[in-house]
This record gives sequence, C-alpha cells and structure tokens, in this order.
Amino acid sequence: MSLDRIDIEGTFNFRDIGGSPTSAGESTVEVGKVYRSDGLAQLTDKARADIRALGIRTVIDLRDIGERSKLPDALDGLDVNHIELPIFDDRFFPAKQLSIEEMKRVAEETGMDLSDRSLSRIYDLMIDHFGPRLAKAVDIIADSCEGGVIFHCSAGKDRTGVIAAFVLTLLGVGRHEILDEYSITSRHLSGGFLENIVKNFADAGISGNLAETATAAPPELMAKVLDSIDAKYGDNGVEDYLLEHGMDPMSPATLRRLLLAPADLD
Repeated sequence: MSLDRIDIEGTFNFRDIGGSPTSAGESTVEVGKVYRSDGLAQLTDKARADIRALGIRTVIDLRDIGERSKLPDALDGLDVNHIELPIFDDRFFPAKQLSIEEMKRVAEETGMDLSDRSLSRIYDLMIDHFGPRLAKAVDIIADSCEGGVIFHCSAGKDRTGVIAAFVLTLLGVGRHEILDEYSITSRHLSGGFLENIVKNFADAGISGNLAETATAAPPELMAKVLDSIDAKYGDNGVEDYLLEHGMDPMSPATLRRLLLAPADLD
C-alpha cells in the first residue's frame, strides 16, 4: 500500500491511492494513476513541475465556493482539465457565510443542520444529502484515471477520504486496507503541518474546532460510514449506494479495467 506522502511543495497530504492489494489477492491497485491531496492553493513553480512530471491531466476540486474563492488552486501553466465539483453543493461554505437565522431556515427546509461542524455530522450530511455529488466524483475519476487524476478538498481527508474509500471499495480493496489508507492522514497533518493547515482552514472561512476538523481522521469514523452503507444496501453497499445516486453503471468496471494490475505473487 502506498501510504507515504509525496513531497509536493505547498501541500501536506498529497499521495497516490495505488498500491493496495484487492481482498482476493489476485490484483493490486496501480500506482501513478490516481492521487489525492489537500488544497492546491500554495503550489510553487517546483510543485507544478512535479505535478506535470506525475502525468496528471485532471484536477477535481471538491471544495465549496467559499473555500475556492479564498484559496483558488494555483494551477497556472499546467495543462490540466480543472473541474470544480463542490461535494457540499456550495451549501456548507457558500460565497457569503450564512447567519444563524439563515442556517435555521435551511435546516427547516432541507433537514440539513449546517451549524453543526463536528466531524461525525459532516460525514452524516455528506452521505445523507450529497450522494449525487459523490457519485459524480467517482464517474469523473473513472473517466479521467487513464490520463492521471488528482482529487482534493481543503485538508484532503473528509470529502477526499470518502471518495478514496469509495473508489478503493469498488476496486475490491479490503476494509482493513481502506481504513489504514484513510487514517494515515492524521500522521501527515500533524506536527509541523498543523499550524499551517489550521491557518488554511481559517483563511478559507472554515470555523469550529479547527485542530480536529483539520487533522483528525479516526478509522472508526470511516468504518461507521461504510458499515452504515452496507447495513442499508447489502454486500455491494457502496456500489449500490452510488448507483442509487446516479453513478454511471459502467464506472466500476472502468475503474477495475484501468486501475487493477495482476498481483506480483513471487
């Protein structure tokens, strides 16, 4: 499994999701095709050269407009297809921060309590209300992975982490490896990076317990998400959840065809 951070200047949590074996042990996820990251607003010239060298042709920005407008991706000079796909549909971090009264009105109209920014609530909102966005992200990754793709949010762990877990599940990677891949973020975003990532969150207008929101990636939280989907949808829980929310039925097969390689059994 490829858990090591790739040293791209201006990022804290840039890594390849490849390298994991499938649960059957016959295949592994190819490296050098699909990457995940935190925000790309602080990229240097060297960072852009390194991204170019990785062969990345598509960048998927999962952040809301309130985050993107304050810290836009610094991709000047890169020949990439830059796709803005706000997972929270620009509702969680809108262009103008909602007042308490406006949040209450949204909660009454949609059932989304946007005032609760705890990690568990963020994940509940994502799964319960934004399935079509998650499904579209998986479709874009399937359509783009042959040419190299990176998807990212602000810290590269929650929106990015859910999508990575979904893609790896569709590829047949085991739950233990998926939870390891998710939780390694806590190590990448700790220590010397903590102050910088918390500042980035604050600059983007993200409030709350920033130390937790910015860095915590407890495996039990992702396990709860995946278990709840399996409990509702059965053995093919993630795939059926995504199909119900509009995923192209061909995307799982496309991902497996383009991202799985025979395992080295020597």
